[in-house]
Amino acid sequence: MRVMSSITIRVLVLIFVALVAACGDDPTAPPPGIQPQIVNNTDAFSYQITSLDNVTGTYNYTWQNTGTLARVTHSSNAGASGTATLTLLDAVGTQVYTGTLVSSGQPVSSPVGVAGAWTVRVVYTSYSNAQVNFAVAKQ
Repeated sequence: MRVMSSITIRVLVLIFVALVAACGDDPTAPPPGIQPQIVNNTDAFSYQITSLDNVTGTYNYTWQNTGTLARVTHSSNAGASGTATLTLLDAVGTQVYTGTLVSSGQPVSSPVGVAGAWTVRVVYTSYSNAQVNFAVAKQ
């Protein structure tokens, strides 16, 4: 009887370890070789990445905004191919900004949103570029 219990416990431990390891995968993590530099502070978020080559994927980041507006600035190298879109969702999931990341750099203010945990979403579709930079800040 003790042998059965010992084997059962070992099997359960192995299943638990496998489940914990599977839960550690982050579906929004960038693919290998794609390592953005992110500064994620309350009321200020910045993102920079270089050497993108045919990247496709959606990446979400939670950002604390104590205000109800955000100022978005972005600039990327000219000559990009594919698309890169930045979207902001306020604390209740309402879209308050969406725009294609272009070589603009012009600040854009979002409509009024709800303060709290906002989502910063970056969507790449077959995107290649030497660099992407954007920042979001409480306004």
